[in-house]
Order: sequence, then C-alpha cells, then structure tokens
Amino acid sequence: MDVRDAEDYSMGHFKGAVNISTDDLEKNIAQLPSDKPIVFVCNTGARSGEAYYMVQDLRPELKEIYYLEATATYNEDGSYTIEKSE
Repeated sequence: MDVRDAEDYSMGHFKGAVNISTDDLEKNIAQLPSDKPIVFVCNTGARSGEAYYMVQDLRPELKEIYYLEATATYNEDGSYTIEKSE
C-alpha cells in the first residue's frame, strides 16, 4: 500500500500498489484486508511508518502489517531503486 499523495503516486509506484495517502488512511482503515499481509511504502519510510503505527493503534487485530524503512525512488515504468536506511 503506497501511502504517498496521489500526485506522487501518479509519477511512479510499485506495480500492483494500492494508493491511500496517510491523510486518508484513518477514514478508510476499516477497508484494509485482514486476510493478507499489508506492506506500507512511501519515499523515505516516514509516512509508511506513520501508517504502520496508526494501523497498530486502530486495528490491532491486523497482525501481518509491515512498512518499508528505506529511501525509495519510483519510476513511471514500475521500476524502482531502494537505499536501506541506516
């Protein structure tokens, strides 16, 4: 799940990623699936971490949630680069 805003998402994202910005996540949190893992991504790990902790607080029954803590660059063709955070 890509938690960047729609403009950033439109410029490139992981193939198959669903876009719900961190600003919209709380009002859509009930729609998150409980039957499969969820991985939150953004460009730096900041917004994805925020989304991860929000879900832990508001939907504690979801056990398979993760976030990418790295610097990620997405391209329009679906390619990407990731630099691990230190």
